[in-house]
Amino acid sequence: MWAICQHEFFRLFKSVKSLITVAFIVGVSYWVSDLVNQAASFFPDQELAQGHALGILSLVMLLGPLFVFSLSHDIINRELSGRTMRFLVTRTSRKQIVVGKFLGVCSFWLVCMLIAFGVVLATVHTFDAPTFWKCISLLVYCIALALLLSLAVPRPSYTMFLGIVIALVLPGLGIWSFASSHPAAQWIAYLTPYTFMEKGGAWISLVWLYAAVFLTASVFMFQRRDC
Repeated sequence: MWAICQHEFFRLFKSVKSLITVAFIVGVSYWVSDLVNQAASFFPDQELAQGHALGILSLVMLLGPLFVFSLSHDIINRELSGRTMRFLVTRTSRKQIVVGKFLGVCSFWLVCMLIAFGVVLATVHTFDAPTFWKCISLLVYCIALALLLSLAVPRPSYTMFLGIVIALVLPGLGIWSFASSHPAAQWIAYLTPYTFMEKGGAWISLVWLYAAVFLTASVFMFQRRDC
């Protein structure tokens, strides 16, 4: 399992798309830090530190799903369609394959967020742990959902399209559920991670619960699938 985790982690870092994504996130983090620094005289130190981190949080909330799905939409079906998955299945259990790939992608995004928040730390010498935790929680939710999608849809070209659609619809539903007074909005709000992130505190654990459900469903689906 750990070998699969390590392989997936380094595979992402060797990808040109991944490197561009990391550079974009770090660049935006630096840009936001520079903007907040220019307005430093208008805000107290505590709000100044939060302003840097909230810029990263806004980026992750709006574009995080798109980043995750564009890089990991084919995390499983890529090998299924290429008939290379059968070699993994003969050497390790299907559960370990799914969990290993999940942990590998999570490790990649953990490093990305550490780099982004490291830019903030170097600028204001403050680490906003609650905001960092929210970013990681949303990304883990998206990773688990991308993994489930990759198992539910056999062709990578289809998951690429569906992943982009989900990545655009998910933040849209979250924003709409906040702003709308429609009766359905209050139900839809609890199907997306954004409501729990806005509430903060113990509510964040429900985002991880959703991720655990997606991961469990992925394991169950893969165990019943023919490679």
